[in-house]
Amino acid sequence: KVRFRGFDESWRTEKLKNIGESFSGLSGKKSSDFGHGEAKYITYLNILNNPIIDTKLTDKIEIDNKQHLVKKGDIFFTISSETPQEVGLSSVLDTNLNECYLNSFSFGYRLKEISMFDNLFNSYNFRSPNFRRKMYILAQGISRYNISKKAVLNETICFPKISEQKQIGKLIKLMNSLLSLQQRKLELEKQLKFFLFQNAIPSKEAVIFKPKIRFREFQDKWKYAKLSEIYNTDCSGGTPSVKNKTFYGGNIPFLTISDLNNKKIYKTQKTLSKKGLENSSAKLVPAGSISLAMYASVGKIGILSKEMATSQAFFNMTFDDDEKRDFIYIILEKANFDKEWIRLISTGTQNNLNAKKIRNFHIVFPTYKALKGLNKLFCNIDTDIDIQYKVIVTTNQLKQFLLQNLFI
Repeated sequence: KVRFRGFDESWRTEKLKNIGESFSGLSGKKSSDFGHGEAKYITYLNILNNPIIDTKLTDKIEIDNKQHLVKKGDIFFTISSETPQEVGLSSVLDTNLNECYLNSFSFGYRLKEISMFDNLFNSYNFRSPNFRRKMYILAQGISRYNISKKAVLNETICFPKISEQKQIGKLIKLMNSLLSLQQRKLELEKQLKFFLFQNAIPSKEAVIFKPKIRFREFQDKWKYAKLSEIYNTDCSGGTPSVKNKTFYGGNIPFLTISDLNNKKIYKTQKTLSKKGLENSSAKLVPAGSISLAMYASVGKIGILSKEMATSQAFFNMTFDDDEKRDFIYIILEKANFDKEWIRLISTGTQNNLNAKKIRNFHIVFPTYKALKGLNKLFCNIDTDIDIQYKVIVTTNQLKQFLLQNLFI
C-alpha cells in the first residue's frame, strides 16, 4: 500500500521451498556438551528476541563436524513455544561466524540466490504482520505449540527487486534506531528524576534536614512532620455488592487499583450508580485529592481530576492548598521509589497498609517558597517524561503502520 517513489513493479510471490532449503539445528547432544568449547551456537532466545541475530549472545559448544554450520544470510525459525505467538518467529544472520551452529529448538533456512535478497529487508519481511499471521495459523498444540518445518516451507513470501528491498530495510532500521534513541532519552529523564529524589529532598535519618543540592536562594532548614499534619482531611471508601448490577454503570467514576497509571486520573474503568453509592460505604472524594493504594499495589498514587468514589483499597487525602498537595505527591512518589512502605506493611493473605500508619508516616517539609520551587522543577521533569512517552508511542505507531503497509 505504501511504496517509495520510482518503484512500481509487482512483487514476486514464491513458496519458500522453491527459493531455499531448510536445515536442522544441533542434534545428538547431551547437557554436558554445552557451555564450553571452541565453537558456538545461536540460542533460541537470540532468535526469539531479535529480528537480526545478536552475535554477542551466542553460547559455547565443542566443535562437531557432523553439525550444520550457519552462514551469513541464513534465516532461523523457532519450532516450539508455550504460546502460538512465539512459534515460527524468525531472525536473520547478517554476518559470517566461524564454527557456529544452530540450537536444537529451531531450524534454519538458506536462500538459493542470496544476491536477490537484502538481509535487513528479510529480517522485517519474515516478521511482518502478514507473514506472522501465517505462522500463527500453523501453530499446533494445547499446552505447548509446535510448527512443522514442512508446513512453513509450503508457505509463500512476497518480495520486490533488491533495490526496493534495500530502501525498505534502511527505513525500518532508521525507525528502530529512532525508537532506541527515544527510549534512551526517556531513561535519562527518569534517572534525573531519581537523582533529584535522592539529592534535592533530605533524608529523614539526617541529623540536620538539609538537601545535598538546593536552589541558592533557599537555605532554610526543613522540618519534620507527620503526613496527617499537612493534608486537610482523609477518608477511605467501599465497594458496592457486585451481585447487584443496578449498583454499577451509572455516572459516578469508581476508582480501582487498575486506574492508577498516571499522575492525574481523568477516567475510571468502572462507574457507580447513585443507588450503588448510597447502599455501600463508598464515598465521594473531592477533585484534587490524592488517592494512595493501601492494598495490592501498595504505595501507588494518583491525583483525582474530578470528584470520584473509591474502593476501600484507597486512603484519600484532601488539601486546602494545591502547592502543598503537589509536594506531598512528590514525597509519596519518592517513598514508593525508596520502598519505604515495605517496612510498614501488615502481612496476611495480601500485603496491606492501614490508615493509622499512613497518618503517622513521617516526612520532611521545606518552607513554602522552597516547596513551590521544587514543585515546578519536578513538574517540568514529569512533563518531559510524559512527552517522551507520547513520542515513543507515536513512533511505534508509525513503525507498525509501515510494517503493515510496506510489506505484502
